[in-house]
Amino acid sequence: MAREAPYLSVVVTARNDDHGGNLLGRMQVFVDAWINQAKRHNLSSELIIVEWNPPAGRDRLAKALRWPGDTGPCEVRIIEVPPEVHARYRQAAALPLYQMIAKNVGIRRARGEFILATNIDIVFSDELVRFLASRRLERGRMYRIDRHDVMSDVPVDGTLDEQLAYCGSHLIRVSAREGICRLTQDGLRRNEEQDITRAESGIHFGRGWFVVERYDSPEPFRWIENDAEVWLRVPAAGPAILLDVEPGPGVGPPPQTLQVFDANGSMVADWSVSGRTKLQLWLPPAADDSVQSFRLRVPDGGRPVVHDPRILNFRVFRCDWAEQMPRVAPAPFASVVREARPTLARLVASLGVPSMLFKGPAVLRAAVRLLSERGDDIFGPGVEFWGKGWQRLEHASTERFRWVSQDAELVVRTTGRRRNLALLVEPGPGVGYRSFNLVIALSNGEVVARAVVNGLTYVKVPVPAWRGRVTALFLTTKEGGLPVAGEPRILNFRVFGCGCAGGNAPGRSAEPEHVIPWTAVTVESRPTEIDWAADLKEYRRVIAEMGKPVCLHIYACGDFTMMAREHWCDVRGYAELNQFYSMHLDSILCYAAHHAGAREQLLPEPMRIYHIEHGAGSGWTPEGEGKLYARISQQGIQSVSYQDLVALITQMRSLHAPMIFNMDDWGLATLTFPETALARTACGSETGR
Repeated sequence: MAREAPYLSVVVTARNDDHGGNLLGRMQVFVDAWINQAKRHNLSSELIIVEWNPPAGRDRLAKALRWPGDTGPCEVRIIEVPPEVHARYRQAAALPLYQMIAKNVGIRRARGEFILATNIDIVFSDELVRFLASRRLERGRMYRIDRHDVMSDVPVDGTLDEQLAYCGSHLIRVSAREGICRLTQDGLRRNEEQDITRAESGIHFGRGWFVVERYDSPEPFRWIENDAEVWLRVPAAGPAILLDVEPGPGVGPPPQTLQVFDANGSMVADWSVSGRTKLQLWLPPAADDSVQSFRLRVPDGGRPVVHDPRILNFRVFRCDWAEQMPRVAPAPFASVVREARPTLARLVASLGVPSMLFKGPAVLRAAVRLLSERGDDIFGPGVEFWGKGWQRLEHASTERFRWVSQDAELVVRTTGRRRNLALLVEPGPGVGYRSFNLVIALSNGEVVARAVVNGLTYVKVPVPAWRGRVTALFLTTKEGGLPVAGEPRILNFRVFGCGCAGGNAPGRSAEPEHVIPWTAVTVESRPTEIDWAADLKEYRRVIAEMGKPVCLHIYACGDFTMMAREHWCDVRGYAELNQFYSMHLDSILCYAAHHAGAREQLLPEPMRIYHIEHGAGSGWTPEGEGKLYARISQQGIQSVSYQDLVALITQMRSLHAPMIFNMDDWGLATLTFPETALARTACGSETGR
C-alpha cells in the first residue's frame, strides 16, 4: 500500500563525529523538539537525516540518538551515504562531510509537497510550526526567516516548553537580512561600539539598517535600504531626533524624498534631500512610556551597484537626540530696560498716546519680559528650532535682531503656562517700512493668526498646539518682497524677540484623531561627499540591465530555506562544487531560486528559528570566522569568496535568469543508499527498514 505523501519534508545532514562540540546533545534537542511540535500541531511531515560518511567505530545516528516511542504524524527517515561514496571526492580526506551534496541527497529523495532544508542544531518556535501546520504555504515562494542564536545549554532532557522558554530567554545574536547583530536583553539589536548614536541614547536600529561601516569616511555610518526601522523610547516633552544623511547609489538624481511612517503605517513626515543634509524629527511619546518605532522609507530607492548585493539608498552618519536649547535665566528687568532703551522708545512711539495710556504699561512689561528671556540670540522659551527665512543675527548699537525674508520657519513647544507666541516685530525695507499684515500659518498653509504690524509692535497670538507638543509655524506677509539697492536679501521685517508667553489662550486637553503630532524640518544641507553618478559611470549599462533587484536574505540561509519541491528541482539543488567548502553555496541557491521564479517571503515575528551555539571555528560564527577560514585554508580547501558570490549575483541580476551548476543526476540520483525508517503503526509498533 503506497504511503501518503507528507505535506512537508525537513532535510538535514550529520554524522556522529561530535562536530562543533556536543553534537549529539544539540541534535537530540532538534529531533525531540521537531517531533513533539509535529505531534502538537498535527503537522504531516517527514524528517530526513542524511548520514554522510559515518565514522568508523561509532554508533550510527539511529542508535546514538534517543527516539520517542511515537513519532505521530512525522516519519523519520535516515539515509546513509557510505564512506566509499564519500571517498570519490577530491577533498575527501580534508572534508569529512559534503554538506550541500548531502542535503541534495535528501532533497532529491524527499516526498513532501514542500521541502525545508535546515540543520541539526535548530529549534523552531511554536508559532512557526503552527503556521507550517496551517498549510498556507504557497508555490512560487522561497520562505526565509531570521535566525536567533541561543546559548548552548538548551535542556536536552527538558520538555518542549522548557526548551522553547530557554531559547527565548537566552538570546545571543540574530542573523537578519541586513547582517548579524548581537541582541539586548529585551531582544532589540544591540548598537555597535562606535555607532551613529550614543550608547546611552536608547535608540536601536531594526530592519533596513545595514551594519556600521566607514568606507572612505572618517566617521561611522550605516546604509539604509527602502524601509528602515528605528526603535526607541521617547522621553516626555523630549528633544527631536537628529538625522545626518546623504543620498547613495540606490536613489536617482537629487533631490530625493525621505519619508517617515509611524507604527500604524501612516506617513507622518517627509523631507527633500539634495546633499549631505541634517534633518530633525519630533515624535510624540508613548502614553505608557513603552518602546515605540517609526520607519524611514525611500520611495524612489532600490537601484543596485555592481560590487555589492545590497541596496544602498542613503547613508546615515547620525541618528541621535538633538541637543536641546539651553535654558536661560531671565536678565534683570532694569538691565534689559537700559540695554533695550532705543527699542522700547520706538515701541512707545508706535503705541501712540491713547494706547499708551490704557495698555502701554502692560505692553512694555511684556516686551521687557520677552527681551529678558532671549539669551544671546532673539529666541526665548518654547522655541526649539528656527530654519529657512531667518537671516543671520545682527547687532546695531545695543539692539539685537534677525531679518525675515519670507516664510520664516519656527518650531515651538507650548506648555500649560505658555500657550501664546510672542514677537517684537518692526517693518523693514521689503514692505517699504510701512505697516503690514503679519501672517502666522501651519506647515500645511492653514492660517492660524494675523496681526497688524505698525512700527515696532508687540504681537501675542495663541498657538494651536497641544500642551507639551511641538508645532511648526511660518511667519510671512503677502505685502513684502521689495528689493534694496546693494542688498541681495529681501528684508521684509526684523524680529527683536520671539518666544512662548503666558496669558489667556484656548486650551486643548485632547487631540482629535486626525491630528498627526509629528514635526520634521531640514536643518542644513551641503553638497554630497561622493558623486555616485560619476563613480559608477563605467557600470551604467550593467546597472540599467539589473533594474531594481531584490536584496535577498542570505545570512544563515543554510539553516532555513523552504520551497515547493518543484522549485528545488528547477535549480537542481545546491551547487555541487565538490572541491569547495560549503561557504556561500546556500546564498547562490537563494539567488538562483529567486531568478527561477521563487520569490522570497520573510516569515515575520514571532515566528523564529533558534540556533544552538556551537564551538568557535567548527561552523561560521562572527567570533570564529577567522579560526574557521584558517583551518580550511591550512587543509588546502577552496571556498567561494564573497567577491565571487557578488559577481554571480550581479550576473543573475543582469540576465534575470538563474545560474544552474548541476547536471540531471544532482543529489546522487543514480545511486541507491541504505535507508532506515522510524515510524509507528496504528497500534504503536515500530517499523524499520
